[in-house]
Amino acid sequence: MRLVVLAFLLPLLADAAPAPYYLWQSKLDGTVICRQSSPGQGWERLDGRAFRDLNCTLPAARVERPTGVPGFRSQPGR
Repeated sequence: MRLVVLAFLLPLLADAAPAPYYLWQSKLDGTVICRQSSPGQGWERLDGRAFRDLNCTLPAARVERPTGVPGFRSQPGR
């Protein structure tokens, strides 16, 4: 019986979200690219801003919304 309850509750614990994109600048020639992870040793993150798209145009800022709204479920990064 415990395993059945666990099997139904386990998916509720999984909360996955896409990784944010960041602007990376080349230390060699100053080229700027948008990637989710570091392209290598010759690159540094341009600033701490995170983006939702691969062109680094949509900020990934969190919007805090009231939790008392019936049926509302918070989504990370939106």
